Amino acid sequence: MVLWIAMAVLAAAAALPLLVALGRSPRTAAGEAEAVAIYRDQLGEVSRDVARGVIAADEAEGARIEIARRLIRAGSESTPAAAASDWRRRIAAILVVAMPVAALGLYLLLGSPLDPDQPLLSRPEAVEYQDMLQRVALVEQHLAQVPDDGKGWEVIAPVYTGLGRDADAAHAWSRAIALLGSTAARQASLGQALMTAAGGTVTPDAKAAFERARDLDPADPRPRFYLALALSQSGEKDAASAAWRQLIDTAPPDAQWLPIARMEFAKVAGPEGMVASLAARLKAAPDDAQGWAQLVRSYMVLGRPDDARAALADARTALAADQAKVAIVETAAREAGVEAGQ
Repeated sequence: MVLWIAMAVLAAAAALPLLVALGRSPRTAAGEAEAVAIYRDQLGEVSRDVARGVIAADEAEGARIEIARRLIRAGSESTPAAAASDWRRRIAAILVVAMPVAALGLYLLLGSPLDPDQPLLSRPEAVEYQDMLQRVALVEQHLAQVPDDGKGWEVIAPVYTGLGRDADAAHAWSRAIALLGSTAARQASLGQALMTAAGGTVTPDAKAAFERARDLDPADPRPRFYLALALSQSGEKDAASAAWRQLIDTAPPDAQWLPIARMEFAKVAGPEGMVASLAARLKAAPDDAQGWAQLVRSYMVLGRPDDARAALADARTALAADQAKVAIVETAAREAGVEAGQ
């Protein structure tokens, strides 16, 4: 009986704020919605201007703050309107009260309120987690007795990472490297553990590990990615831009980290650097009609019409075998303001 009383009280408490709100006079939304829509459009326009390179990032931030201030003010200055008709408010009130009652009835019909809760440790995922922790404890006991077991350290290191114990993972990788030798994979894993333990910052120790991994396997993109990130974090924009661009240009098109690399490159390179990277990519893969269209538009945004016309001519040559793709680039050029016939 106590259970049902408690549930009824909770249902009433949940419905009370809605009933109070229904008793208040509604406010007109037409003028407010129109103003809010205008300011949101302005926010979108600022983002598009940044993407086109029309305004700088710092100027855009100031504009966003001012627009956001107006948006907040617009949302708080709506004026009272005529009260809603009584019959609508009564129906709404009935629905508010009826919903928890109906939900309670359905629960009594379909649920099992008298069944005891399932203990957490009896659930399959909890059992599996506890089993894993027990295995980790056994490995730790073994390593405490046989600290020179390099394979043991190498096995437990990624498990520590999965458990969020990044400092322990870094220690385990260090021990594995000391006992089994240095490889590109082990050094890169050590660097990642050190970086994650530092909250995402590529520390000097992490950077040293990534440099050793790169030297052991120059083709491995993982250490090169984090070394480029280290340059970005240290404010070395020119060096970071070059590192990101080289990484992007040599990446397979389906690399999962490629979108992040492009985003980081955009942060340090700015619009000019992004356009240069796009032009370089199109030289290596000229069959991308959308890429050519973007390059033509970008040159026009940057005030470089001669380069836009040259890009259009290059696109026509590269895509000559597919006139549908040529049409895509020509349409983009025409819309961007490139002179007809160029």
